[in-house]
Amino acid sequence: MTSEPIVLASRVHLLHRRRFKWRGAAGVLVLGPPFVFTILATPLVTPRSWADVAINSAAWITFIAGAGIRFWATLYIGGRKNDVAVTEGPYSLCRHPLYFGSLLVAVSAGLFLKSIVFAAALAILTVLYMQGTVRVEEASLAERLGDAYREYCRRTNRFWPSFRHFQAAPRLTVDLHSLYLECARASRWIWIPLVGEVIGALRDAPWWPRLFTIP
Repeated sequence: MTSEPIVLASRVHLLHRRRFKWRGAAGVLVLGPPFVFTILATPLVTPRSWADVAINSAAWITFIAGAGIRFWATLYIGGRKNDVAVTEGPYSLCRHPLYFGSLLVAVSAGLFLKSIVFAAALAILTVLYMQGTVRVEEASLAERLGDAYREYCRRTNRFWPSFRHFQAAPRLTVDLHSLYLECARASRWIWIPLVGEVIGALRDAPWWPRLFTIP
């Protein structure tokens, strides 16, 4: 007879496969219109103004923070997620630092494009995806890892980092395969700053069409 943890693990695996298959198409459908409106709209701020510099700085800070958190979390969780409750390093700050890092990267995309509409659409899409996935993941981990994981959930925020319980691991074993996979994932979003700069330069060009006025 199949045990409950195995059933939940299978559900998580199936959920991830389905969402991985469809999230690209869903992302294009949801983000396509805001992206088109953004690149064909009058810039939110004057290029090379103080506001432009401030938003660019915020975009870089947010992007680097998100990327750093994702790689930091990968060093801790790589290869151990389903075997032990990881509660150290970034996982002592919040239960899902990988998702929190992804959210920061998503917000940075809106900042680089200087579009409130695109940033909001991307943030909402990211949060909805995380919420739907995380509930199933946590149920599976609670069944697999037992009281240790449930106690960890009770004292640690789901997404928002809290430094009250921060602790570093005395020894860290790095899973190279997991690190390689994270580098492969990063190849999809590492171009966000470059894309933002290129689109910003195009929107600043006198010949570029400006068909909309949206934030």
